[in-house]
Amino acid sequence: MSLLESFIADYKARFAKVSPLFDTTLLGAVKKVQYTLLDEKFSPSLELKKALSELHKRAEEPMKVAITGQFSSGKSTFLNALLAKNILPTGITPVTSKVNYICYGDTFRMRVRYVDGRDVYHDISAISTFIDQREEVQDIAYLTLYAPLDILKEVVFVDTPGLNSQGSQDTQTTEQVLKEVDGIIWLSLMDNAGKMSELKVLETYLGEYQNKSLCVLNQKDKFTPEQIEETMTYVRKAFGEFFSDVIPISAKQALESRSHDKKMMMQMTQEGVLEKVKVLLGQGLEGLPKEEIETLFVGYYEAIQGIRSLDVSANIALLETSNITKVLDFIQDEIRPKASQAKEFAIKKEIYHVSEALIAQHRLFITIYDELLVHIRQFEHEERAKLKELKTKFSKDLKEAFMRIVTIIETISDAIYQEIGKHTRVRFEPQKKKMLSKQICYVPHPYDAPKINSDTIYKALFYDENIIGKMFKQYVKNLSTIQEEVNVNNLLVYQALEKRVLKWQAPYEIIRKREAIHSDIEFANIRKFASKAYETILKSFHDEIADSYAKISSEFNHLSSAVSFNYQNATEVCVAFLETKIEKSIALYEENPTRFSLYIPKKEEIKERLRTSFHLYELENMMNAHHTFLSKDYDRLMEKFEGLAEEKVLFLEKRKERHTKIITVLEGLRESI
Repeated sequence: MSLLESFIADYKARFAKVSPLFDTTLLGAVKKVQYTLLDEKFSPSLELKKALSELHKRAEEPMKVAITGQFSSGKSTFLNALLAKNILPTGITPVTSKVNYICYGDTFRMRVRYVDGRDVYHDISAISTFIDQREEVQDIAYLTLYAPLDILKEVVFVDTPGLNSQGSQDTQTTEQVLKEVDGIIWLSLMDNAGKMSELKVLETYLGEYQNKSLCVLNQKDKFTPEQIEETMTYVRKAFGEFFSDVIPISAKQALESRSHDKKMMMQMTQEGVLEKVKVLLGQGLEGLPKEEIETLFVGYYEAIQGIRSLDVSANIALLETSNITKVLDFIQDEIRPKASQAKEFAIKKEIYHVSEALIAQHRLFITIYDELLVHIRQFEHEERAKLKELKTKFSKDLKEAFMRIVTIIETISDAIYQEIGKHTRVRFEPQKKKMLSKQICYVPHPYDAPKINSDTIYKALFYDENIIGKMFKQYVKNLSTIQEEVNVNNLLVYQALEKRVLKWQAPYEIIRKREAIHSDIEFANIRKFASKAYETILKSFHDEIADSYAKISSEFNHLSSAVSFNYQNATEVCVAFLETKIEKSIALYEENPTRFSLYIPKKEEIKERLRTSFHLYELENMMNAHHTFLSKDYDRLMEKFEGLAEEKVLFLEKRKERHTKIITVLEGLRESI
């Protein structure tokens, strides 16, 4: 291992993310979900973070028990009795017009949540200002009261407006609360219990909550045991379908007995001392009167000792008589187990839905990529078949164009051959005048020598009728048509892919997340990916078409210019060659007619010379061979397109792979929870 590889391995080992261990509790499960789903690779949305935070909060928070009933049933007094402290105001009119959540806190304080989302904290003594229906409290959503009472560590009490109070909004608010809480205590006055008006309310609002509902009949202290028993029997029979149990209590006796409880008296004494100390500290440390501080704490000690020595047997008896402990036992023994099960079921169900929503999101992304993959694979199959078809067609057209040149050469060769004539020439053969004489005389011998009428050829082919010019114009026009059709059809092959991709692109450029907890970043990435479809998918194919266009155009231009701008010169070169050859043969013939003959061009020789002058063999390799330049270009284009298609497939499969891995994680998380 190299030094660099060793460093990288060490870095990964040091900084690799190690998954923490989570316990098997409900809270542990929620923490595991948060740890997993809020990882950066999931690109979590704010809504998902908020939803998981709410789940965490729900897993941590104690059970909720709502106190409800008809107005003036003493709900606030009853709650004060449960808390053993006069926190809530009481009155004859339906005082509680807002939902009050009573929770554990380090100090007594009150949080007011306004309908616009603001939170404002107040001293708890100001509560009546915010819940009294006689006050203007329309802009208040709900209140949360915090108190340092041990019972609130296990239970959040929800004080609700009555179900038949003066405002319909109050009733709707209470109805919503009943759906959300873990337990319901229906409070009714002993002398009102079982009335038809109460039955109608119960039938309307409490018909589906029997398993978590308790009926508490207040003010038992005003009735004899016989009257209480008679009322209990009647209520159990009349309202049994709405409640798990019916308990008679005296909130007044419970509050009185619990307010004289030693522990409560000590706490109140301690609060009083601390309040006085806070006042003294507010005056500054330098001016603290030591004697007053000492007196304060001596008095506190004596008061505590006095409370400890009190005989509270009467209070204990009064507390037992009040029956309030039975209500607390019901909360602990009946509501708590069901609440725990219900909360665990609800939270795990929500986790399941969150997982399913996120899995659906990533399956959607995979589907989007799959749609594009289908288009690319279909294009890959179709373009190969189409390019093969075009290769065959245009190779045939190119060969036909080549045969036009062959025809032109035939025409020129015919014209030259027809203009090969004869003219009389005289050769002089030396002879001796006499047998023994040394004198030589030259004897003329007329003979017919071949001659090419070049002027007539040029006039016929290039000037008067311009036969060859017209033929080459048609040839060039035909080449131009083939070139245009090749480029147009090649572009159509690309446009078939472009059409598919643009059709795929349209809906995904504007796609929005389907559910609130879906990832904004992931959907933004999909929109960006779709908007960049040309750069990502199409451009490389388009570049190949453009490159092919340039190469093909260059080749066709060469084919056009190779002969069309040089055909007259090529003909003249051919004629000049033949004339030179004739002249040479005449010279040799006249020198020695017995040894040399006159050269008269044959038709095939003329054609061969024209083929050479026109570079026909080079053109044949380009236009009429097994692998023409068009064939080669189509082979190259098919190879390039196949390579690009495979490259895009691998690219998309890699993008899919990321989402597949995330789905695997989500499914594993869902199953583990």
